[in-house]
Order: sequence, then C-alpha cells, then structure tokens
Amino acid sequence: MKLERKILVRFIKFSVVGLTGVAVNMGFLAIFKEIFAIPIWLASVLAIELSILSNFALNDLWTWRDRHHRNFFGRIWRYHLSVGLTAYGLNYPILLLLTYLAEIPYLWANLVGIALASVANFLINHFWTYGKNRFLV
Repeated sequence: MKLERKILVRFIKFSVVGLTGVAVNMGFLAIFKEIFAIPIWLASVLAIELSILSNFALNDLWTWRDRHHRNFFGRIWRYHLSVGLTAYGLNYPILLLLTYLAEIPYLWANLVGIALASVANFLINHFWTYGKNRFLV
C-alpha cells in the first residue's frame, strides 16, 4: 500500500474514533453542566479526561494496533500527554474564551475547540505516540 494511502486510511480510522470522542466529550460536558450543575471550567476538564481515555482505548485497539512498539503504559502515557497538550492547550482555552468572553453557547464553543485540536492530535499520535521512527507509516 502506498505511503499516502496508508496515512489516509489511518487518518480516517482516527477520525471515526475522534467522532466517538466528540460524543463522549459533548455528552458528559452537558451532563456535568446541566444535570450536576458543575461549572463549565471543571465540567470540561472531566469530560476531556473521559474522552481521552475512551479514544485511547479505541485508537490503541483499531487505529494503531499494528504499531504497539511500546508496552501498554508507554503507549497510554504518550497518548495522554500528546492529546492532553492539544486538549488543554487548544480545546480547553478556546472553550473558555468563547464561552465566557464571546458568550457563545458552551457546546458550540467546545465543538470549535475540538475541531481546532483534531489535526494536531493525529499528527502527534502518528509520529510520536505510535511512531517507531520519524517516517514510519
């Protein structure tokens, strides 16, 4: 399989898993905020953590199952660190800025943050979390 096709197939798998993560994140954010009345700044942290863990499980079993060059704890540590960088470095601040400053509804603001973090998540995971070397597909 050509290099470009392998990356495209992996990106599609990553995107499918990502959609499940969006559902987990958005669903728990709404539950924490609307049912439990947890403030957005904390509800988002909890929802992000749940989506990171669910996405790790699915990506580890499906998207990069052929790339288990590290033990489980090495993979989950790298995954959480890499996704955490984009989740807490992009998604979280964008959610807070759009919600509190621009007064955009929190679920819409969260979607914007998730969208902006998605490509960075794939690249970091492809080359660092599951990468054997720099150019491995």
